[in-house]
Parts: sequence; structure tokens; C-alpha cells
Amino acid sequence: MLVLIVIAIACFIAGVMAAAQWLPGLAEGPVGTMAFFVICGLCGAVIGLFGLGIDSMIKQAESFGRGEFEQVAVANGLLNILRDCGSVAAFALIAFLLAPRPSDQPDRIAAPDATDSP
Repeated sequence: MLVLIVIAIACFIAGVMAAAQWLPGLAEGPVGTMAFFVICGLCGAVIGLFGLGIDSMIKQAESFGRGEFEQVAVANGLLNILRDCGSVAAFALIAFLLAPRPSDQPDRIAAPDATDSP
């Protein structure tokens, strides 16, 4: 049980760090910041689920032993990984696509300087 917790936490942290490193820029402000943390959390959850699915698939394949049943266990494990991770990854992608971009923010008009007037 401890191994599963360590795998889940390690994969979650790796997913969050990777998303924070390579996620394209989002708009500044409360909405952009919240979207950034939601997307990073969902990406961490995807990688965490992937790690747990791999562990489950390996344990199931080991319990069946060699032969035809091992291939069935691997196929079922991959199907479960795709089903679990795919839905969470889709939520992360939807959140990313709906998040405001820096180009969506209007340019702020600066007040004219006193030195610019004649």
C-alpha cells in the first residue's frame, strides 16, 4: 500500500512540474492564475493515474504468469489506463483551451507624461 502512495505522489509531482515548465503562457490575473493551477493539477492527476495503472497492470500480469493470460492482462491494463487518463486529460485540454491568453488582454493605455506636452 505504501508503494502505491509513493508512486501516486511521485507521478503527481512529476506531472505538475512538467506542466508548469512547458505550459504556454496564460493571461495574468486571477482567472489566468486559477486556470494555470487547475491545468497543472489535472496534468499531475493524469500522470499519477498513469503510474497507478502501470503498477496495477504489472501486478495483474505477474499474478497470471506467462502465456496467453499475461497478454490479456496487459491489454486490459492498457485499456483501463486509456479510459482513466483520457477523460482527465480531456478535462485538462478543455481547461487549457478555455483559459485566457495573454493576447486576449486589452493593452493598457498609459497616462501621458508631463514631459510629452509642449
